[in-house]
Amino acid sequence: MRTALRASLATAVLAGALLAPAAGAAYAATTTVPQAASVAPENAPDRFAGTPVYIGEGLVAVLRHEAEGPEAWIRVVGADWKPGENYMFRVLTVLDRMNITDTANGLDVEITKVNSAAPVLTVTKAGVTTSFPMPLSEAGRTHGARCVSSTKRLGLDGTLVADLTTTPDGPQVQLVDGVTKDPYKKLTRTGPALAKGDLTVARIVNPSSADPSFEYATPGETDPFETALFPELPKGCAFTYSFTDEAPAPKPSATPSARPTAPAAADTGSAPKAQTAGQTTVVPKGGVAAGAELTEDRDDSTTALAGAGLVAILAGLGTALLVRRRADARR
Repeated sequence: MRTALRASLATAVLAGALLAPAAGAAYAATTTVPQAASVAPENAPDRFAGTPVYIGEGLVAVLRHEAEGPEAWIRVVGADWKPGENYMFRVLTVLDRMNITDTANGLDVEITKVNSAAPVLTVTKAGVTTSFPMPLSEAGRTHGARCVSSTKRLGLDGTLVADLTTTPDGPQVQLVDGVTKDPYKKLTRTGPALAKGDLTVARIVNPSSADPSFEYATPGETDPFETALFPELPKGCAFTYSFTDEAPAPKPSATPSARPTAPAAADTGSAPKAQTAGQTTVVPKGGVAAGAELTEDRDDSTTALAGAGLVAILAGLGTALLVRRRADARR
């Protein structure tokens, strides 16, 4: 009974080990491109939901413009799709700041004005172009597209990218994961720096001044930090705060502090030594200091000579004592 039970358990463990990689591969394959055909538009995941527009050839473009920037998810819905119906089907391509143009089912699709607060999706077929306004960015929704600057994108440490904009409320930096497109953190005039110990060093320098700048870490480069200027606010737009003159902020420490020098040895009362190559000269203190010089031989030659002399003296004394004893014996 126990033998059969052990055999069954061993078989189950072996089967699990063999099936685990296949199951993992199947899961990865099903999650590479978001698929949610059975999900209604009103219940679609926030990361992939947006404004769907039919662009022809059985395709819709799901338009988004959140912290990660403008995006157009081109999905297959079929020629009979109507506004309000489910659009969470297979994805053919995704347009964003890093990939602004592509071709899908014979249509040339492109995001134009990609660095503005109000980008536009253009769809071209047989030389005829149709434009679809994309949603305003967060700053555009707050202040209106006219008073939001263009966007400057910078690559940071690792996969992070930084989108720099200027609004009437001041400079803003949206950090985004360049691979997953997920927004990471946002820097503003009133919250200009990442917390200590964050993934990287990034901050707005002098955020309330007339000339703020963005400073970020560049590991591995000659200069460990780079500085970038913010794009200008459009003409005719005013800031909602008064500028303040701010002193340049000190740069974050890029290298460890210098090692402290070794403390001086304490005076133990012994004579100071002046070291030379091969020997050390000891300068006596007190009454014997004048004209005296004692040397310590590093290779022990002096010690050897002194030892040889001592042996010779002892041998001479021994010989003298032996002669004396013989003389006394003859008497």
